[in-house]
Amino acid sequence: MIRRVRLGRVYAVTAAVLGGGLLLALLVTDGSGDTPWDLEVTGAALKGRKGETVTAGLALDFHGADVQAQLDAENSVPFARTEVQFPEGVTVLSTPELCKLGNSTTRKPFYLCEYGLYTNSFDIPMLRDGFHVAYPFRLRIDDPSRLTGGRIRVDAPAERLRGDADPENSTASITIEAIGEAGSSAGSGSWSTTAWTATAGAGALALTGLLAAGLVRARRRTR
Repeated sequence: MIRRVRLGRVYAVTAAVLGGGLLLALLVTDGSGDTPWDLEVTGAALKGRKGETVTAGLALDFHGADVQAQLDAENSVPFARTEVQFPEGVTVLSTPELCKLGNSTTRKPFYLCEYGLYTNSFDIPMLRDGFHVAYPFRLRIDDPSRLTGGRIRVDAPAERLRGDADPENSTASITIEAIGEAGSSAGSGSWSTTAWTATAGAGALALTGLLAAGLVRARRRTR
């Protein structure tokens, strides 16, 4: 006799009676066939002066049906990770605990970030609706002329991400705008060429007015 028992969307238990004994088998399903799920990343748009330290508040969010977070019993193969690549011209001063520098010599430096769902018991770690993890990186702006843009994206094989309900939000940009530099927009603390021209022009007009007043007084005295 074989019986199947559904426990929510996550577990399917099969019980079989063989030779008077009871054999239990646990089949894990991720539930993604029942309800759509979505992995969403959050990028950053930062501003700062050369030499200033800024914090990029990157993040990963999960929405929808439960998905098995780790794909093996040792919790060593995550369902997905996030990949972070910063603009050139910045130095990473501190890295979140769940992130580490990727190993590559053929591309720009990048970081791989985990979501930290592990277990030492028989429980299966799951990505559940409302899950959120933050990746705060501290950066220093070193060379504003090289701030060409960066990104954060969900990193997993394409076939694994076919069930993602909104692939568009699986990638987000990381931008850093230097203020107070030539070519940047005038903002707080910045000094633009236009501002200098206007100030110089006002000074010249004031000086011309003083000279004219002096000449009028001199003519009156000579009469």
